[in-house]
Amino acid sequence: MAVLTLTVREYLRVSKDPRGTGKSPDQQHVENVTSFERQGWALHPSAPYRDTDRSASRYAKRQREDFGRLISDLEENAFGADVLAIWESSRGSRRVGEWVDLIDLCKQREVRIWVTTHGRLYDPANARDRRTLLEDAVDAEYESDKTSERIRRNVRAAAEAGRPHGKNLYGYQRVYDDKTRELLRIDEHPEQAAVVREAARRVLSGETFYAIAKDFNLRGIPPRRPTRVEHRKNHGWTPPAIKQMLTMPAYAGKRQHRGTIVSDALWPALIDYSTWEKLQSVMSPQDRKRTNDWPAKHLLSGIALCGVCGAPMRVGKQNAGSKKLGSDGTPLPREVYGAYVCSGVPGRPGPDGKRGFHVAMRQEHLEEIVTELLFARLERPDFLATIGDQGDAATAARDALLAEISGYQAYLDNVREEAAALLRFDILLDQEARIEPKIKAAQTKLEKLSEMDPFVLALVSAGAIRMEWHSLKLAEKRRTVRAVMAPRVNRIGKGWRGRKGLNFDRVEPGWR
Repeated sequence: MAVLTLTVREYLRVSKDPRGTGKSPDQQHVENVTSFERQGWALHPSAPYRDTDRSASRYAKRQREDFGRLISDLEENAFGADVLAIWESSRGSRRVGEWVDLIDLCKQREVRIWVTTHGRLYDPANARDRRTLLEDAVDAEYESDKTSERIRRNVRAAAEAGRPHGKNLYGYQRVYDDKTRELLRIDEHPEQAAVVREAARRVLSGETFYAIAKDFNLRGIPPRRPTRVEHRKNHGWTPPAIKQMLTMPAYAGKRQHRGTIVSDALWPALIDYSTWEKLQSVMSPQDRKRTNDWPAKHLLSGIALCGVCGAPMRVGKQNAGSKKLGSDGTPLPREVYGAYVCSGVPGRPGPDGKRGFHVAMRQEHLEEIVTELLFARLERPDFLATIGDQGDAATAARDALLAEISGYQAYLDNVREEAAALLRFDILLDQEARIEPKIKAAQTKLEKLSEMDPFVLALVSAGAIRMEWHSLKLAEKRRTVRAVMAPRVNRIGKGWRGRKGLNFDRVEPGWR
Protein backbone atom coordinates (compact mmCIF):
# COMPACT_ATOMS: atom_id res chain seq x y z
CA MET A 1 0.00 0.00 0.00
CA ALA A 2 1.33 3.44 -0.99
CA VAL A 3 2.34 5.77 1.83
CA LEU A 4 0.64 9.18 1.70
CA THR A 5 3.19 12.01 1.46
CA LEU A 6 2.41 14.95 3.75
CA THR A 7 2.77 18.55 2.57
CA VAL A 8 4.33 21.02 4.98
CA ARG A 9 4.20 24.83 5.32
CA GLU A 10 6.53 26.70 7.66
CA TYR A 11 6.10 29.64 10.01
CA LEU A 12 9.45 31.31 10.73
CA ARG A 13 9.99 34.09 13.27
CA VAL A 14 12.74 35.94 15.12
CA SER A 15 12.18 38.59 17.81
CA LYS A 16 15.19 40.79 17.08
CA ASP A 17 16.98 41.28 13.80
CA PRO A 18 18.73 44.67 14.09
CA ARG A 19 20.75 44.20 10.91
CA GLY A 20 17.78 43.04 8.86
CA THR A 21 19.63 39.99 7.53
CA GLY A 22 16.96 37.41 8.43
CA LYS A 23 19.75 35.03 9.44
CA SER A 24 17.86 33.35 12.25
CA PRO A 25 14.76 32.53 10.14
CA ASP A 26 17.06 31.23 7.41
CA GLN A 27 18.74 28.90 9.90
CA GLN A 28 15.34 27.74 11.16
CA HIS A 29 14.35 26.98 7.57
CA VAL A 30 17.48 24.89 6.93
CA GLU A 31 16.91 22.76 10.06
CA ASN A 32 13.22 22.42 9.25
CA VAL A 33 13.87 21.22 5.70
CA THR A 34 16.44 18.67 6.95
CA SER A 35 13.84 17.22 9.31
CA PHE A 36 11.21 17.13 6.52
CA GLU A 37 13.54 15.14 4.31
CA ARG A 38 14.05 12.54 7.06
CA GLN A 39 10.27 12.19 7.37
CA GLY A 40 9.78 11.98 3.62
CA TRP A 41 7.49 15.03 3.52
CA ALA A 42 7.07 17.51 0.68
CA LEU A 43 7.64 21.24 1.20
CA HIS A 44 4.78 23.44 0.06
CA PRO A 45 5.77 25.49 -3.02
CA SER A 46 4.67 28.79 -1.47
CA ALA A 47 7.19 30.84 0.50
CA PRO A 48 7.08 30.27 4.29
CA TYR A 49 5.11 32.55 6.55
CA ARG A 50 7.86 34.76 7.89
CA ASP A 51 7.99 37.48 10.57
CA THR A 52 11.44 39.04 11.01
CA ASP A 53 12.22 41.36 13.93
CA ARG A 54 8.80 40.71 15.47
CA SER A 55 8.14 39.75 19.09
CA ALA A 56 5.41 37.21 19.89
CA SER A 57 4.89 38.31 23.50
CA ARG A 58 2.06 40.45 24.85
CA TYR A 59 4.59 43.28 25.21
CA ALA A 60 5.12 43.46 21.45
CA LYS A 61 4.64 46.89 19.91
CA ARG A 62 4.34 45.76 16.29
CA GLN A 63 1.98 43.31 14.66
CA ARG A 64 3.17 40.09 13.09
CA GLU A 65 1.86 40.46 9.57
CA ASP A 66 2.56 36.92 8.39
CA PHE A 67 1.19 35.33 11.56
CA GLY A 68 -2.02 37.19 10.81
CA ARG A 69 -1.89 35.86 7.24
CA LEU A 70 -1.42 32.33 8.58
CA ILE A 71 -4.47 32.64 10.81
CA SER A 72 -6.48 34.12 7.94
CA ASP A 73 -5.50 31.26 5.60
CA LEU A 74 -6.55 28.68 8.21
CA GLU A 75 -9.86 30.46 8.80
CA GLU A 76 -10.59 30.63 5.06
CA ASN A 77 -9.39 27.05 4.46
CA ALA A 78 -6.65 28.36 2.17
CA PHE A 79 -3.69 26.90 4.08
CA GLY A 80 -3.20 24.18 1.47
CA ALA A 81 -0.98 21.80 3.49
CA ASP A 82 -1.24 18.90 5.93
CA VAL A 83 1.34 20.11 8.46
CA LEU A 84 2.26 23.46 10.01
CA ALA A 85 5.96 23.43 10.90
CA ILE A 86 7.66 25.66 13.47
CA TRP A 87 11.21 25.44 14.73
CA GLU A 88 10.21 25.55 18.42
CA SER A 89 6.94 26.22 20.26
CA SER A 90 7.84 29.77 21.34
CA ARG A 91 8.43 30.76 17.69
CA GLY A 92 4.71 30.33 17.13
CA SER A 93 3.55 32.54 20.00
CA ARG A 94 4.30 33.52 23.58
CA ARG A 95 0.64 34.22 24.32
CA VAL A 96 -1.60 31.43 25.54
CA GLY A 97 -4.67 32.94 23.90
CA GLU A 98 -3.05 33.01 20.46
CA TRP A 99 -1.88 29.42 20.86
CA VAL A 100 -5.39 28.26 21.73
CA ASP A 101 -6.79 29.97 18.63
CA LEU A 102 -4.07 28.47 16.44
CA ILE A 103 -4.54 24.96 17.83
CA ASP A 104 -8.31 25.17 17.45
CA LEU A 105 -8.01 26.26 13.81
CA CYS A 106 -5.52 23.47 13.07
CA LYS A 107 -7.88 20.95 14.66
CA GLN A 108 -10.78 22.31 12.61
CA ARG A 109 -8.78 22.07 9.34
CA GLU A 110 -7.17 18.72 10.29
CA VAL A 111 -3.72 20.30 10.16
CA ARG A 112 -1.04 18.76 12.36
CA ILE A 113 1.80 20.69 13.98
CA TRP A 114 5.48 19.76 13.65
CA VAL A 115 7.96 21.18 16.17
CA THR A 116 11.48 20.67 14.82
CA THR A 117 13.33 20.95 18.16
CA HIS A 118 10.99 18.30 19.60
CA GLY A 119 11.35 16.04 16.57
CA ARG A 120 7.65 15.31 16.95
CA LEU A 121 4.40 15.67 15.02
CA TYR A 122 1.43 16.78 17.15
CA ASP A 123 -2.22 16.19 16.35
CA PRO A 124 -4.45 18.95 17.83
CA ALA A 125 -7.36 16.52 17.79
CA ASN A 126 -5.47 14.26 20.23
CA ALA A 127 -6.10 15.27 23.87
CA ARG A 128 -2.58 14.39 25.05
CA ASP A 129 -0.93 16.26 22.15
CA ARG A 130 -3.17 19.25 22.75
CA ARG A 131 -2.24 19.35 26.43
CA THR A 132 1.48 19.25 25.56
CA LEU A 133 1.14 22.14 23.12
CA LEU A 134 -0.80 24.21 25.65
CA GLU A 135 1.76 23.50 28.37
CA ASP A 136 4.44 24.81 26.00
CA ALA A 137 2.36 27.95 25.49
CA VAL A 138 2.02 28.52 29.25
CA ASP A 139 5.78 28.04 29.70
CA ALA A 140 6.57 30.43 26.83
CA GLU A 141 4.29 33.14 28.22
CA TYR A 142 5.75 32.67 31.72
CA GLU A 143 9.32 33.04 30.41
CA SER A 144 8.27 36.13 28.45
CA ASP A 145 6.79 37.73 31.57
CA LYS A 146 9.91 36.92 33.61
CA THR A 147 12.11 38.46 30.93
CA SER A 148 9.97 41.59 30.85
CA GLU A 149 10.11 41.99 34.64
CA ARG A 150 13.88 41.48 34.62
CA ILE A 151 14.33 44.10 31.90
CA ARG A 152 12.17 46.61 33.81
CA ARG A 153 14.18 46.01 36.98
CA ASN A 154 17.45 46.45 35.10
CA VAL A 155 16.27 49.64 33.41
CA ARG A 156 15.08 51.05 36.73
CA ALA A 157 18.34 50.09 38.45
CA ALA A 158 20.34 51.70 35.63
CA ALA A 159 18.30 54.89 35.99
CA GLU A 160 18.80 55.02 39.76
CA ALA A 161 22.53 54.57 39.21
CA GLY A 162 22.55 57.42 36.69
CA ARG A 163 23.59 55.21 33.76
CA PRO A 164 22.45 56.02 30.19
CA HIS A 165 19.76 54.13 28.33
CA GLY A 166 19.06 53.95 24.62
CA LYS A 167 20.66 56.04 21.91
CA ASN A 168 23.36 58.62 22.46
CA LEU A 169 21.95 62.01 23.47
CA TYR A 170 22.57 65.05 21.28
CA GLY A 171 25.25 67.22 22.86
CA TYR A 172 27.27 64.25 24.14
CA GLN A 173 29.59 61.57 22.81
CA ARG A 174 30.19 58.13 24.27
CA VAL A 175 33.70 56.79 24.73
CA TYR A 176 34.11 52.99 24.50
CA ASP A 177 36.99 50.63 25.20
CA ASP A 178 38.63 49.72 21.88
CA LYS A 179 38.81 46.01 22.71
CA THR A 180 35.85 45.19 24.93
CA ARG A 181 33.50 47.92 23.58
CA GLU A 182 32.54 48.62 27.19
CA LEU A 183 31.30 52.16 27.84
CA LEU A 184 34.04 54.08 29.65
CA ARG A 185 32.50 57.55 29.98
CA ILE A 186 30.26 60.15 28.35
CA ASP A 187 31.85 63.46 27.34
CA GLU A 188 30.51 66.72 26.00
CA HIS A 189 30.36 66.81 22.22
CA PRO A 190 32.80 69.49 21.02
CA GLU A 191 30.24 71.20 18.71
CA GLN A 192 26.79 70.05 19.84
CA ALA A 193 27.15 70.95 23.54
CA ALA A 194 27.59 74.60 22.63
CA VAL A 195 24.36 74.49 20.59
CA VAL A 196 22.38 73.24 23.59
CA ARG A 197 23.83 75.92 25.86
CA GLU A 198 23.19 78.65 23.29
CA ALA A 199 19.54 77.62 22.87
CA ALA A 200 18.99 77.69 26.66
CA ARG A 201 20.69 81.07 27.02
CA ARG A 202 18.64 82.62 24.21
CA VAL A 203 15.31 81.33 25.54
CA LEU A 204 16.11 82.76 28.98
CA SER A 205 16.96 86.09 27.36
CA GLY A 206 13.51 86.23 25.81
CA GLU A 207 13.94 84.90 22.25
CA THR A 208 11.24 82.73 20.69
CA PHE A 209 11.75 79.11 19.66
CA TYR A 210 10.97 80.15 16.10
CA ALA A 211 13.73 82.78 16.03
CA ILE A 212 16.29 80.34 17.44
CA ALA A 213 15.34 77.54 15.02
CA LYS A 214 15.48 79.94 12.06
CA ASP A 215 18.92 81.18 13.08
CA PHE A 216 20.28 77.64 13.55
CA ASN A 217 19.06 76.68 10.07
CA LEU A 218 20.52 79.82 8.47
CA ARG A 219 23.86 79.02 10.10
CA GLY A 220 23.72 75.46 8.74
CA ILE A 221 23.79 73.74 12.15
CA PRO A 222 22.79 70.07 11.63
CA PRO A 223 19.54 69.18 13.45
CA ARG A 224 19.42 66.91 16.49
CA ARG A 225 17.83 64.04 14.61
CA PRO A 226 18.84 64.05 10.95
CA THR A 227 16.47 61.87 8.93
CA ARG A 228 17.84 58.60 7.56
CA VAL A 229 14.90 57.97 5.26
CA GLU A 230 15.65 59.02 1.68
CA HIS A 231 12.08 59.99 0.73
CA ARG A 232 11.47 62.03 3.90
CA LYS A 233 12.39 65.69 3.65
CA ASN A 234 14.61 67.08 6.39
CA HIS A 235 13.23 70.41 7.59
CA GLY A 236 16.15 71.08 9.94
CA TRP A 237 15.55 72.73 13.30
CA THR A 238 11.92 73.48 14.25
CA PRO A 239 10.42 75.41 17.21
CA PRO A 240 9.02 72.20 18.81
CA ALA A 241 12.46 70.56 18.48
CA ILE A 242 14.11 73.44 20.35
CA LYS A 243 11.56 73.27 23.18
CA GLN A 244 11.61 69.46 23.42
CA MET A 245 15.41 69.46 23.69
CA LEU A 246 15.45 72.01 26.50
CA THR A 247 12.79 70.20 28.54
CA MET A 248 15.02 67.12 28.96
CA PRO A 249 16.46 66.79 32.51
CA ALA A 250 19.44 64.94 31.02
CA TYR A 251 20.95 68.26 29.97
CA ALA A 252 20.90 69.32 33.63
CA GLY A 253 22.84 66.17 34.55
CA LYS A 254 19.76 64.34 35.85
CA ARG A 255 18.59 60.80 35.07
CA GLN A 256 14.90 60.39 34.37
CA HIS A 257 12.82 57.19 34.59
CA ARG A 258 9.17 57.00 33.55
CA GLY A 259 8.86 60.78 33.62
CA THR A 260 10.46 61.27 37.04
CA ILE A 261 13.97 62.47 37.95
CA VAL A 262 15.47 59.63 39.99
CA SER A 263 19.19 60.37 40.27
CA ASP A 264 22.20 62.39 39.20
CA ALA A 265 23.49 61.25 35.82
CA LEU A 266 26.98 59.93 35.18
CA TRP A 267 27.50 62.49 32.40
CA PRO A 268 28.31 66.19 32.91
CA ALA A 269 25.50 68.76 32.95
CA LEU A 270 25.37 71.18 30.03
CA ILE A 271 22.94 73.43 31.92
CA ASP A 272 23.09 74.12 35.66
CA TYR A 273 20.10 72.45 37.37
CA SER A 274 18.79 75.67 38.95
CA THR A 275 19.04 77.35 35.55
CA TRP A 276 17.25 74.39 33.95
CA GLU A 277 14.41 74.68 36.48
CA LYS A 278 14.04 78.36 35.67
CA LEU A 279 14.06 77.47 31.99
CA GLN A 280 11.09 75.14 32.49
CA SER A 281 9.03 77.85 34.17
CA VAL A 282 9.82 80.21 31.30
CA MET A 283 8.95 77.70 28.58
CA SER A 284 5.83 76.28 30.25
CA PRO A 285 4.16 78.80 32.57
CA GLN A 286 1.34 77.44 34.70
CA ASP A 287 -1.50 79.05 32.74
CA ARG A 288 -0.12 78.56 29.26
CA LYS A 289 0.04 75.43 27.12
CA ARG A 290 2.26 76.79 24.37
CA THR A 291 4.94 79.44 24.08
CA ASN A 292 5.54 79.68 20.34
CA ASP A 293 3.06 82.30 19.09
CA TRP A 294 4.67 82.63 15.68
CA PRO A 295 1.76 81.10 13.63
CA ALA A 296 -0.85 83.49 15.16
CA LYS A 297 -2.34 86.27 13.03
CA HIS A 298 -4.09 88.36 15.70
CA LEU A 299 -2.91 89.86 18.96
CA LEU A 300 -5.46 88.30 21.31
CA SER A 301 -6.76 85.17 19.57
CA GLY A 302 -6.63 82.33 22.10
CA ILE A 303 -5.55 84.79 24.83
CA ALA A 304 -8.74 86.81 25.44
CA LEU A 305 -11.43 84.79 27.22
CA CYS A 306 -15.22 84.86 27.25
CA GLY A 307 -16.44 86.40 30.51
CA VAL A 308 -19.49 84.07 30.50
CA CYS A 309 -18.08 80.59 29.80
CA GLY A 310 -14.30 81.14 29.95
CA ALA A 311 -13.72 79.83 26.41
CA PRO A 312 -10.90 81.40 24.35
CA MET A 313 -11.93 83.98 21.78
CA ARG A 314 -11.15 83.95 18.08
CA VAL A 315 -11.39 86.54 15.32
CA GLY A 316 -14.43 86.28 13.08
CA LYS A 317 -16.57 88.50 10.88
CA GLN A 318 -19.57 90.51 12.11
CA ASN A 319 -22.16 92.26 9.98
CA ALA A 320 -22.06 96.06 10.11
CA GLY A 321 -25.50 97.66 10.05
CA SER A 322 -28.68 96.46 8.37
CA LYS A 323 -29.14 95.17 4.84
CA LYS A 324 -29.14 97.80 2.06
CA LEU A 325 -30.65 97.74 -1.40
CA GLY A 326 -29.13 99.01 -4.60
CA SER A 327 -30.79 101.45 -7.03
CA ASP A 328 -32.33 98.50 -8.86
CA GLY A 329 -33.76 97.08 -5.63
CA THR A 330 -31.35 94.13 -5.34
CA PRO A 331 -29.65 93.49 -1.94
CA LEU A 332 -26.12 94.86 -1.67
CA PRO A 333 -23.32 92.86 -0.02
CA ARG A 334 -23.32 93.62 3.68
CA GLU A 335 -20.36 95.37 5.19
CA VAL A 336 -18.44 93.35 7.76
CA TYR A 337 -15.79 94.04 10.38
CA GLY A 338 -13.40 91.87 12.36
CA ALA A 339 -14.46 90.95 15.88
CA TYR A 340 -13.24 88.74 18.70
CA VAL A 341 -15.95 86.13 19.24
CA CYS A 342 -16.40 83.57 22.01
CA SER A 343 -15.71 80.15 20.51
CA GLY A 344 -17.98 78.45 23.05
CA VAL A 345 -19.41 75.02 22.17
CA PRO A 346 -21.77 75.19 19.17
CA GLY A 347 -25.28 74.06 20.01
CA ARG A 348 -24.60 73.61 23.73
CA PRO A 349 -25.81 76.05 26.38
CA GLY A 350 -23.39 78.01 28.53
CA PRO A 351 -23.66 78.64 32.29
CA ASP A 352 -26.51 81.09 31.63
CA GLY A 353 -28.52 78.53 29.66
CA LYS A 354 -28.08 80.33 26.32
CA ARG A 355 -26.75 78.55 23.28
CA GLY A 356 -24.08 79.58 20.75
CA PHE A 357 -21.36 82.13 21.42
CA HIS A 358 -21.84 84.48 24.36
CA VAL A 359 -19.85 87.67 23.70
CA ALA A 360 -18.25 89.50 20.79
CA MET A 361 -16.25 92.71 20.59
CA ARG A 362 -14.86 94.68 17.67
CA GLN A 363 -11.27 93.62 17.03
CA GLU A 364 -9.60 97.03 17.10
CA HIS A 365 -11.55 98.03 20.22
CA LEU A 366 -10.50 95.03 22.28
CA GLU A 367 -6.89 95.22 21.15
CA GLU A 368 -6.70 98.94 22.01
CA ILE A 369 -8.29 98.42 25.44
CA VAL A 370 -6.02 95.49 26.33
CA THR A 371 -2.92 97.32 25.11
CA GLU A 372 -3.76 100.39 27.21
CA LEU A 373 -4.37 98.22 30.29
CA LEU A 374 -1.07 96.45 29.64
CA PHE A 375 0.85 99.74 29.36
CA ALA A 376 -0.69 101.05 32.56
CA ARG A 377 0.36 97.90 34.37
CA LEU A 378 3.93 97.78 33.03
CA GLU A 379 4.48 101.50 33.66
CA ARG A 380 3.63 101.26 37.36
CA PRO A 381 6.68 102.14 39.51
CA ASP A 382 6.02 99.15 41.79
CA PHE A 383 5.67 96.60 38.96
CA LEU A 384 9.09 94.97 39.52
CA ALA A 385 8.51 94.87 43.28
CA THR A 386 5.19 93.07 42.72
CA ILE A 387 6.99 90.47 40.63
CA GLY A 388 9.48 89.92 43.46
CA ASP A 389 6.64 89.19 45.91
CA GLN A 390 5.20 86.64 43.49
CA GLY A 391 8.62 85.03 43.23
CA ASP A 392 8.74 84.53 47.02
CA ALA A 393 5.36 82.79 46.93
CA ALA A 394 6.52 80.60 44.06
CA THR A 395 9.60 79.61 46.08
CA ALA A 396 7.41 78.48 48.98
CA ALA A 397 5.23 76.48 46.59
CA ARG A 398 8.31 74.85 45.04
CA ASP A 399 9.63 73.87 48.49
CA ALA A 400 6.29 72.25 49.33
CA LEU A 401 6.27 70.26 46.10
CA LEU A 402 9.88 69.15 46.58
CA ALA A 403 8.99 67.91 50.07
CA GLU A 404 6.01 66.03 48.62
CA ILE A 405 8.14 64.35 45.95
CA SER A 406 10.82 63.49 48.51
CA GLY A 407 8.21 61.85 50.74
CA TYR A 408 6.90 59.71 47.89
CA GLN A 409 10.41 58.61 46.91
CA ALA A 410 11.32 57.76 50.52
CA TYR A 411 8.18 55.64 50.76
CA LEU A 412 9.10 53.72 47.58
CA ASP A 413 12.64 53.18 48.91
CA ASN A 414 11.15 51.53 52.02
CA VAL A 415 8.87 49.39 49.85
CA ARG A 416 11.86 48.27 47.77
CA GLU A 417 13.72 47.14 50.89
CA GLU A 418 10.70 45.24 52.22
CA ALA A 419 9.99 43.64 48.83
CA ALA A 420 13.62 42.52 48.52
CA ALA A 421 13.56 41.03 52.02
CA LEU A 422 10.33 39.13 51.33
CA LEU A 423 11.20 38.33 47.70
CA ARG A 424 7.83 39.88 46.81
CA PHE A 425 8.56 42.09 43.81
CA ASP A 426 4.86 42.08 42.93
CA ILE A 427 4.36 44.34 45.97
CA LEU A 428 6.95 46.75 44.59
CA LEU A 429 5.40 46.82 41.11
CA ASP A 430 1.97 47.44 42.60
CA GLN A 431 3.13 50.34 44.77
CA GLU A 432 5.16 51.87 41.95
CA ALA A 433 2.06 51.83 39.76
CA ARG A 434 0.19 53.71 42.50
CA ILE A 435 2.84 56.18 43.67
CA GLU A 436 4.72 57.09 40.48
CA PRO A 437 1.72 58.90 38.92
CA LYS A 438 1.56 61.04 42.08
CA ILE A 439 5.28 61.84 41.76
CA LYS A 440 4.74 62.69 38.11
CA ALA A 441 1.84 65.03 38.94
CA ALA A 442 3.87 66.84 41.60
CA GLN A 443 6.84 67.06 39.22
CA THR A 444 4.62 68.60 36.54
CA LYS A 445 3.38 71.23 39.00
CA LEU A 446 6.96 71.93 40.04
CA GLU A 447 8.08 72.44 36.44
CA LYS A 448 5.15 74.72 35.65
CA LEU A 449 5.43 77.13 38.59
CA SER A 450 5.40 80.37 36.70
CA GLU A 451 7.96 83.13 37.02
CA MET A 452 7.79 86.39 35.08
CA ASP A 453 8.95 85.97 31.50
CA PRO A 454 12.50 87.38 31.12
CA PHE A 455 11.45 89.00 27.84
CA VAL A 456 8.91 91.12 29.77
CA LEU A 457 11.47 91.96 32.46
CA ALA A 458 13.88 93.20 29.78
CA LEU A 459 11.10 95.22 28.17
CA VAL A 460 10.16 96.89 31.47
CA SER A 461 13.77 97.53 32.49
CA ALA A 462 14.48 99.25 29.17
CA GLY A 463 11.65 101.77 29.74
CA ALA A 464 9.78 103.65 26.98
CA ILE A 465 7.38 100.72 26.64
CA ARG A 466 4.92 102.55 24.41
CA MET A 467 7.60 103.51 21.91
CA GLU A 468 9.17 100.05 21.98
CA TRP A 469 5.80 98.31 21.50
CA HIS A 470 5.38 99.35 17.87
CA SER A 471 8.70 97.80 16.88
CA LEU A 472 7.92 94.42 18.45
CA LYS A 473 6.91 91.43 16.33
CA LEU A 474 3.40 90.05 16.77
CA ALA A 475 4.76 86.94 18.53
CA GLU A 476 6.63 89.14 21.01
CA LYS A 477 3.53 91.24 21.70
CA ARG A 478 1.44 88.12 22.32
CA ARG A 479 4.15 86.76 24.58
CA THR A 480 4.07 89.95 26.64
CA VAL A 481 0.29 89.96 26.98
CA ARG A 482 0.21 86.28 27.94
CA ALA A 483 2.83 86.79 30.64
CA VAL A 484 1.01 89.66 32.34
CA MET A 485 -2.73 89.17 31.86
CA ALA A 486 -5.62 86.94 30.76
CA PRO A 487 -8.29 89.46 29.68
CA ARG A 488 -11.96 88.47 29.95
CA VAL A 489 -14.69 90.10 27.83
CA ASN A 490 -18.15 90.49 29.40
CA ARG A 491 -21.50 91.24 27.83
CA ILE A 492 -22.56 94.80 27.01
CA GLY A 493 -24.08 96.56 30.02
CA LYS A 494 -27.53 98.12 29.84
CA GLY A 495 -26.18 101.66 29.74
CA TRP A 496 -23.98 100.90 26.73
CA ARG A 497 -26.50 99.41 24.31
CA GLY A 498 -26.53 101.35 21.06
CA ARG A 499 -23.44 103.39 21.95
CA LYS A 500 -20.17 103.34 20.05
CA GLY A 501 -16.55 103.68 21.14
CA LEU A 502 -14.25 101.97 23.62
CA ASN A 503 -16.02 100.29 26.53
CA PHE A 504 -13.35 99.59 29.18
CA ASP A 505 -16.04 98.36 31.60
CA ARG A 506 -16.54 95.21 29.51
CA VAL A 507 -12.94 94.02 29.88
CA GLU A 508 -11.53 92.47 33.06
CA PRO A 509 -7.69 92.55 32.94
CA GLY A 510 -7.16 89.19 34.65
CA TRP A 511 -3.72 90.15 35.97
CA ARG A 512 -1.38 87.24 36.57
